[in-house]
Parts: sequence; C-alpha cells; structure tokens
Amino acid sequence: MLKDYLSQAIAGQDFSREEARAAMQVIMSGQASEAQIGAFLTAMRMKGETSLEVAGFAESMRSQALKVECSSNKIIDTCGTGGDRRGTFNISTAAAFVLAGAGLNVAKHGNRGVSSSCGSADVLNALGIKLELPPEGVSEAIDTIGVGFIFAPSFHQAMKYAVKPRKELGFRTVFNLLGPLTNPAGANCQLIGVYDQALTTKVAHALAELGVTSAMVVHSFDGLDEISTASPTQVAEVRGEEIRSYVIEPEAYGFTRCTLADYQGGTIEENAQIIIRLLKGEQGFKRDIVLLNAAAALVIADAAGDLEEGIQLAAKSIDSGTAYTKLEALQQFTQNYQDRGELPLL
Repeated sequence: MLKDYLSQAIAGQDFSREEARAAMQVIMSGQASEAQIGAFLTAMRMKGETSLEVAGFAESMRSQALKVECSSNKIIDTCGTGGDRRGTFNISTAAAFVLAGAGLNVAKHGNRGVSSSCGSADVLNALGIKLELPPEGVSEAIDTIGVGFIFAPSFHQAMKYAVKPRKELGFRTVFNLLGPLTNPAGANCQLIGVYDQALTTKVAHALAELGVTSAMVVHSFDGLDEISTASPTQVAEVRGEEIRSYVIEPEAYGFTRCTLADYQGGTIEENAQIIIRLLKGEQGFKRDIVLLNAAAALVIADAAGDLEEGIQLAAKSIDSGTAYTKLEALQQFTQNYQDRGELPLL
C-alpha cells in the first residue's frame, strides 16, 4: 500500500493532508516493509515536507498513541525536536519544573538522547524520576503535582515499525518534527524548539492546522533549538490561525550576552546536577536561559502578559523554592506509584 505514496513522493508531488495521514497510517499499522519505510522517508526528505503533510502525519500518529487524560483544559509542553548538536544541558526539562512551580500544568513529552548523549528521559531518570508510568499515572501526576513526564516510546508503540529504518538512514526525517506535534496529553500550549530556522514557519503552520491554541516555534541564530541568551532567536508565534514571526533579542530583557560554552552540559549525571543547582537558585548564564524559555512558555499559556512579566514569574518560581519542590514531588510520586504494584508500560 505504501508503494503508491512512495511513487508520488519520488515524483516530487505534494500530498494532501488526508493523503499524508493515510500514508502514515500504513506505516504505523505495520503494513509497510522496512525498505519501503526507508525509501518513503528518503523521498519525503528530498522532496521537502509541506506543513499540510506534517499535520497529516501528526494526526495519524496521534490517533495511534495512548492517551493521557487530564482534568485541566490548558496543558503546556516544552518538547523540542532536539538534534541541534550543541551539547547543551537539558534546558527545556529544567524549564518544565519552573513552569509547574509557576502554576501551570505541564505534560513533558520526551525520549532518551538520540543525537545527544542526554535526552530528557535520561536526565529525569538520573534525577530519580521513574519513566514507566501508565497513562493514568501520568494524568494523576499532572493533575496533582502540575507536571508529568510522557516517555515517548511507551506511548507511541506503533512507532516501532519505523525505528530500524530511521536508525539505518542516519539522517533527519519527518519523524524528527513529529515528536513535539504528537503529545499524548493533547497539549494545547507549546514551546517548540526546532533544529533549523527554516522550520519555524513550517512547524507553526502545521500547529495551526492541528488546532493548537497557542505556541512559539523557535530557533536561535547560534543554532539552538531553544531561545538563546547568547544570540537573537527567530520565533514563529501561533495564536489560533494567526501566525506572526519576529526576533527575540536577549539584551532587550536585561540579559548579558554569553557564549554557547556557557550552556554546555556533560554526562547524564552532570546534567542532572546542573538542574538541581538551578532549581535551588544558582545564579549565572544557565539560569538566564532557563528563565527566558520559561518566560516564553508562560506568555504562550497566558500566565504572563509579556516576556518581562514571564521572567519575573519564572524567577519567583525558582527563588521561592516552588520549582524544586515540584521536582521532589514528582520524584516521590513516581517512586510511590511503582511501589503500589501498578504494572509499568515497559
């Protein structure tokens, strides 16, 4: 069945949203061979995926995912594409606890490191947070603590059919974009970092197609899939169907410009310790970048009127001890949940 879609992609013909959804459904249902999947992903990469195609692929993945049902009608995620190959510490993971400390409900969607040695799942595991919670466990964490972690391989089990072809191809494919667009908790407010500036608008249009309430898609001029305080950052902001593009200059918000070296992470354990120190109030450039990214997420969630207010709220979350308390609460919750004898997903 994938052969027809493969021929269309090789011919350089764009798919409708419905066709893209159907093609991904073939992959997700195990009806395509590994060779066909690899060829299709390669052809799509060479053709270039449109925002409608990305939206269609994401819809199919969402339909196959296990669902996390939360009581809040506003859920935020800080999941990015990764793949910027800059070796930074886990900025968006640290920001997730700052957001929870500021009163938001955070469904942090993530995985182990692929292009980096330390993904969000790796560092959270090192922080003593158990990853193998079932959907109802993650829901309970978000509803009671304000933050829960969604371990992507457990919730997107149909992705198993594409794992080997993706590894063997060795280059980025559309799947690198789909993780942030397929949050099982249906996050309707998102801060998404992408690995290429050209993707900011494309992903923003896909989000608008998918009906997100609000989002920022960001890529910094120094190559981060985060909002940087070492350089300006390109932003495509989504509000319903409206999309506007602009640049964030860190100096405009009182930050001293630094270098990428100031964000460098290390081993998984070193990155975990960086997050602990940050949440306990350590000052410096690493704190600055967490504050700015958390501030953007607070704006997206309408918890702050602008970045200045968001920075103040993020700083308060840390300095009051609330952000660190959220980390401790999630540690305790996941460990206790496992002790109940609930069967993990993995």
